[in-house]
Amino acid sequence: MNARILVIDDDIPLTKTLERLLNDGGYLSLAAHTAEDGLYLALNEAPDLILLDVMVPNMGGWEVCRRVRIESGVPIIFLTAMGDAENIVRGLEMGGDDYIVKPFNPQVVLARIMAHLRRFSMPDQTNNLVFKDGLLIIDLSAHSVKKQGIEVDLTPREFQLLTVLARNAGRVLTTNELVRNAWGMDQMLARDNIKPYIHYLRKKIEDDPTSPDWIQTVRGIGYRFNVG
Repeated sequence: MNARILVIDDDIPLTKTLERLLNDGGYLSLAAHTAEDGLYLALNEAPDLILLDVMVPNMGGWEVCRRVRIESGVPIIFLTAMGDAENIVRGLEMGGDDYIVKPFNPQVVLARIMAHLRRFSMPDQTNNLVFKDGLLIIDLSAHSVKKQGIEVDLTPREFQLLTVLARNAGRVLTTNELVRNAWGMDQMLARDNIKPYIHYLRKKIEDDPTSPDWIQTVRGIGYRFNVG
């Protein structure tokens, strides 16, 4: 079955362009031109992915994202002209999975959609997260990690942090989002606590902690667990 993509944007010509792009790419498209109509479709039509404009009237894209996240983990990609770091961070913290700045390359949009749909639909058949043909294995039930077949000694807090990063492999997590999901910490404590533990993890799982392959820093935003 073809994936259904919901476009929420008040720019009608752009929406029609996106719908043609999606249909040509083999997807089914839904469209809404207000935040309220978009939220209704998001919660009642069960789209497989949402393309969401930040400035869509009336309640705005931030609020749509917040409300959708209460009910669903559907991938949300923000499409917006607001490309500064502050807004990118806000979008990710609100629960967005990606952030594409207008004007955008149509092929980039399709590639991002494909990547998020693939990750969202991957079946969770085991309690293991396996990367690079077994080079790194995270056993969620045993709370253990193996690198090249050798067990890595992690503290509980290090394991929790690594698990959140690995579950969101390929996605940029803000510092606040990462610490909140891993440890339940609030924003005030996040920045002081994250850096030492990222340092500890890199020393234990990276071949060269000064040039990390797995846990990459995205300057001004947060961290990404690299899988490619």
